[in-house]
Amino acid sequence: MAITDNKKRLLITGGSGFLGYHLLASASTQWEVCAIHHQHQPRYNTCISLLCDVTNYIELGNLLEDIEPDAVIHTAALTDVNYCQNNPQESYSVNVEASRNLAGLCSDLNIPFAFTSTDLVFDGQKGNYTEEDTPNPLMRYGEHKVMAEEEVLRIYPRATVFRLPVMFGYKAASEKNYLQQLIKNLNAGLPQKLFTDEYRSVCGAKSIAKGLLQLFENTNGIYHLAGTEKFSRYEFALLAAELYDLNKSLILPCLQADVRMAAPRPADVSLNISKAVAIGYQPLLITDELTLIKDNE
Repeated sequence: MAITDNKKRLLITGGSGFLGYHLLASASTQWEVCAIHHQHQPRYNTCISLLCDVTNYIELGNLLEDIEPDAVIHTAALTDVNYCQNNPQESYSVNVEASRNLAGLCSDLNIPFAFTSTDLVFDGQKGNYTEEDTPNPLMRYGEHKVMAEEEVLRIYPRATVFRLPVMFGYKAASEKNYLQQLIKNLNAGLPQKLFTDEYRSVCGAKSIAKGLLQLFENTNGIYHLAGTEKFSRYEFALLAAELYDLNKSLILPCLQADVRMAAPRPADVSLNISKAVAIGYQPLLITDELTLIKDNE
């Protein structure tokens, strides 16, 4: 596959996913972008869309041999924590084995490789976690992400692991994302019970995508990319409702213990982002990114 416009070629897995959309939007100006999808076509059309099962090592290897990427960002994952809790074999196959295999292929090619992990690798006992803090996940999804991190860096020490928080973003990326689902439900007059005791370093996916693309070619090891502010789900919803002029009386506080879930949830997995900020990462404030999304929808 010949490179066009003298651009380097970037392969993004999970091209039809929420973060994948924002990466495609940010990367297309500087890269020739190839996006792997499994079931659904990417929603952003400035890329070469490729059908591939990332759990099929031979298929994945043949694809990399064919397109000869200059770099790879691996976002494809099973991210529904309750589904992963109830389907551990499938979660392991997608979240661990596929990540390990792709890291090995990129090691063979000696090209930059970024793997996206999660703040849910931590137990939530203290918050403000740094990259040096020891993971201690409470759920199967977090366990598998820790395994994947370890395997990726063992096989390919040049790789970079980016731990990410809950993200929000454009409706075009997914109508089911955190922000858009909240807006839809409030507009429909549906009460929303949201946790007051679960804290995350919530961040806009646009800021995450921009930072990841800025850093991944010249880093290795583990970095936290997240927002500068810590919010509970309840606090974030109130802030979004204020900016979008939605009915805040429909936003009701509740506790994690009030909701039965297959996967246990940590209390505070806020991330310290000083390491990434020191080398140029600059996420927008929550209010600024929410306003940007509102003004451009």
